[in-house]
Amino acid sequence: MEQEDSNRGLIEIAQDAVTDLITGSSIPAPIKRNAFKAFAQLCTAAIDIPVAYFEGISAEKRAETQGRLKIINTGADQIATQMDVDPEFARVAVKKYGQKIIREQVNLNKISEIAAGQIQQEALLKLKPDAATEVPVINEDWLNNFEKQASQKSTEEMQLLFGRILAGEIQKPSSFSIKTVNLLGELDRAVAALFLKLCSLCVCLKVRDSYLDARVPSLGRNAASNALRDYGLSFDQLNILQEHNLIISDYNSYFDYKISIAGGIIDGSYQVGLPLLYQNKYYVWLPVAERPKDQVFNLHGVALSKSGKELLRIVDIQPSENYTTALTDYFTRQGLQMLEMKVDDGSL
Repeated sequence: MEQEDSNRGLIEIAQDAVTDLITGSSIPAPIKRNAFKAFAQLCTAAIDIPVAYFEGISAEKRAETQGRLKIINTGADQIATQMDVDPEFARVAVKKYGQKIIREQVNLNKISEIAAGQIQQEALLKLKPDAATEVPVINEDWLNNFEKQASQKSTEEMQLLFGRILAGEIQKPSSFSIKTVNLLGELDRAVAALFLKLCSLCVCLKVRDSYLDARVPSLGRNAASNALRDYGLSFDQLNILQEHNLIISDYNSYFDYKISIAGGIIDGSYQVGLPLLYQNKYYVWLPVAERPKDQVFNLHGVALSKSGKELLRIVDIQPSENYTTALTDYFTRQGLQMLEMKVDDGSL
C-alpha cells in the first residue's frame, strides 16, 4: 500500500509538470506540439492515466489492486497450462514482469517531469526560440529509441541527464543523435564522472547551441604522455573515454583558435571574431605584444567527439582551480592574456 501511494504521488507530480508545460502561455506553439507528442508516448501522466490509476478504476493499468492481481493470476494460469509448468512459478514470473513494466514507467515519468521543468525554466529566461521560429517535428524513431534507453535509468544523476536531453530534443530536434542517446545509456557512474571531469576542463568555441570545437588543452605537452595526469586525466583514463567514443583517438590533435585573439579596440570594446568558452564563462585573449593578424594559434589537446560535444551541453561544469591556474599560465607563456567578457549566449 505504501508503494502504491508513492507511485501515485509520482504520477501526480509528473502530471502537474506536464500539464503546466502543455497549457503554459510562455511556451511557443511548435515546442508545445513536440512536448505533447513526446510526453504522450513517454509519460503516463500526459494523456491516459489519471490519479485513479492506483484507485482501482482501471483494472488494466493498476499496480496492486485486486483487479490487476486477477489479471496477473489469469494470465499466469494460461501460461502455466501452455508451458506445462507449476502455476505458482508462472504467477511469480508474470508478477515480476509486471513490476518491471511499472518500474520502467516510473523512470520515464521522472525523466518527463525533469524535461518539462527545464523547458518551462528556459522559456521564462527566454533562452530558446520565440513562437515565430521554425521548429521541426520530433522524430518518432528517436523517441522510440529514447524510451528504450531512458526507461532503464533509475538513478537521479542519469535521470537528470536524460531529462535534459529530452528537453533539448523537444525544443530543437536533432540536437542529440540516436548514437549519442545510446552512448549515454551505456555509461556507468564511474565513466560518467570521468566525462564530467573532462568537460569541466574543456576550452570551447561555441555558436549558439553548437560547438565548433571542444578540447582539454595539454598545456604544451602531449596528453598521450600523461600531460594531464595531475588533473585526473591520465593516459589510462583517456583510453576509457575514447573506448566509449566520448573523445577522438588522437590525444594531441589541434584546432586554430586565432578567432578568439583580440585584434584591437573600437569604441572601447575589444574586437574578437568569437570568444572562447571555459568554465561557463567567455574570454578573449589579449596579445601581450603585437602579432600578425593572420597568425595561427593551434591549441593542442584532447578533443571531444561529436557525441561528446552533444553531451557537453547537458553536464554541470565543476570548478578546477589548479587546472585553471595552469591554463592561464600556459597562455601567458604564449604571449596571451585571458580577459573575461560579458556575452549573451543568444547573440553569438
